[in-house]
Amino acid sequence: MSTMRPDKLWTCLKTLLAVMGMVVFVATAPARAAPAKDAVLIAAFGTSVKKARDAYAGIEKQVRLAFPDREIRWAWTAHSLLKTDEKSSRLSPQEALAKLATEGVKNVSVLSLHVIPGAEYHNLVKTARTFEGLPKGIRSITVSPPLLHDTGSIKAVAEILARGLPEKRTRDEAVIFVGHGTHHPAGVYYPALQYYMHQLDPNIFVGTVEDNLNLETVLAAVRAKSPRAVWLVPLMTVAGDHTVNDLFGAQKDSWRQAFTSAGIQVKTVASGLGENTELVRLWVNGLRQ
Repeated sequence: MSTMRPDKLWTCLKTLLAVMGMVVFVATAPARAAPAKDAVLIAAFGTSVKKARDAYAGIEKQVRLAFPDREIRWAWTAHSLLKTDEKSSRLSPQEALAKLATEGVKNVSVLSLHVIPGAEYHNLVKTARTFEGLPKGIRSITVSPPLLHDTGSIKAVAEILARGLPEKRTRDEAVIFVGHGTHHPAGVYYPALQYYMHQLDPNIFVGTVEDNLNLETVLAAVRAKSPRAVWLVPLMTVAGDHTVNDLFGAQKDSWRQAFTSAGIQVKTVASGLGENTELVRLWVNGLRQ
C-alpha cells in the first residue's frame, strides 16, 4: 500500500479545516433582516364615537387593496382625542412617523382623510416636512390632498353626492350636507361645493357647524324654498360627535331641533363620507398621484 506524501497530507488537512469553518460560519451567522417595507400612514381627524369608526375600517380595506405591498398605519390629528383613556391605541402623526422611522421605513405616503385643506391639513403637511430627510430616518414623505382641493375635485364630489342621495327622498324635499366648518381661508371650499350642488339640484344645500354657512344662514335659505321636508346628512369623513350632537341632538340648538321648531319635518342620514365607496376612491386616487 502506498502512503501519502507529507506535503499532500497537509494540503488536504487545510482544505478540510477550511470547509468545516465555512459550515460553522453559515450555521451560526445571524439571518439578514428583511428590508423594511414602504408604508402608508392614514391620517384622520379622529372621533370619540366608537360606532363611527367602522367607516375607518372600510377605508383601510380599500387602501390595502390599492397598496397590498405596503405597511398600513394610522394617525389621528385631533389632539383632544389623543388625551382620552384609549390613548395607548392611538398615535399622533408625529408619533406614527417617529415609530416608522425607528422601524427602518424609508418611504411613507400619508393619506389625508380631511375634507378641506384647513388648519388640520396644513399642520399635517408641516409635520411630514419636519420628519422627512432626517439622518437615518425616513427618506421621502408625500402627503395626498384632502377631498376638496381644486375645481375638479369639487365638481367630482358634488356629482357623487348628488348620485348618492337618499332613495326615499323626493324632489320637493331639501337635502342639507353639513360639514365641520372652519375660520381658516379654506372655508371657501364649502360655498364652492354649494355652487356646484345647486347646478345639479336647487334643493341641495351645504352648511357648516361653524363659520359662515351656519344653522341660521342655511335655515333661512331652506325656508325660502318651502320644502315638504329636509334631510340632514353629515359632510364629514365619519358620522361622529358633530353628527350625533350638533346635527341630530335633542338640545334646542341642534340642526334637527331648529328645523323641527320651524315647522319643517326632518329626516336624517347617519353615515359619513368615508362610507361612500366612490368618495374613498377619490381619496385613494389622490394618494396614488
